[in-house]
Amino acid sequence: MPVSIDKTPRHDEATGWSGTAISYRRGEVDPAHYHLEGQLLFATRGVMLVEAADRQWVIPPQRALWIPPLMVHSYSVLSDTELRAVYVSSSLIAACTNFSRNSQVHTISATPLVKELINGLFTGEYNAPIKRKMALLLLDILSETSSGGAELPMPRDERLFRAARELVFSHRWNASLIDLADIANMSERTFSRQFLRDTGFSFRTWKQRARIYASLDLLADNVPVKQIAYQLGFSCPAAFSAAFRSVMGTTPGEF
Repeated sequence: MPVSIDKTPRHDEATGWSGTAISYRRGEVDPAHYHLEGQLLFATRGVMLVEAADRQWVIPPQRALWIPPLMVHSYSVLSDTELRAVYVSSSLIAACTNFSRNSQVHTISATPLVKELINGLFTGEYNAPIKRKMALLLLDILSETSSGGAELPMPRDERLFRAARELVFSHRWNASLIDLADIANMSERTFSRQFLRDTGFSFRTWKQRARIYASLDLLADNVPVKQIAYQLGFSCPAAFSAAFRSVMGTTPGEF
């Protein structure tokens, strides 16, 4: 896959950071690219699937993702999304001596403080020196805040990827293993074996995780749990809550 670099200048070294607000429609894809700066991705609304360092991360409004400078990444938009991207220069990263994980792609929980700092960078309420301090504080928090488990590995095989993408992007939650094997033009047995090889999950387990990640955007929009459960093909709200806890480690209400 061709890789491009975004060379658009955003800030000088004295400032050390800049931000971009982008609106995406469900299904849009940003192909593989990299930046000279470090990047913090946060969606105020919507869910994204980001690929970097040979892994995939699901980023709902409850998560933020750090991508180091020069790290090749791409992302697909799973629902209508409002993205906030904060770009941080290498010199500002170096100035944050506590940021020991600056070279690692990782997710963090978007705590109220993280959200307020990111939102503050996109308003005119603070002057440049204050915003630089806010950016530095964000880097400190990135090093201190515990990671959130939000990984959804997509299959590498092009045929499997096509089937998995159809399930996630078209919300075909009632599709069976046979349905997806047909999309991939494989036998059910071959599909199951290769899906496990590519993702580390059985198709049934992976589909369960995909449904839970799809629910995160709905929860962020305050859609009732009962409605989410039936919309995603669960037999009842209790079944959805149990599946949610098994994947996210907490209940939908607590999340």
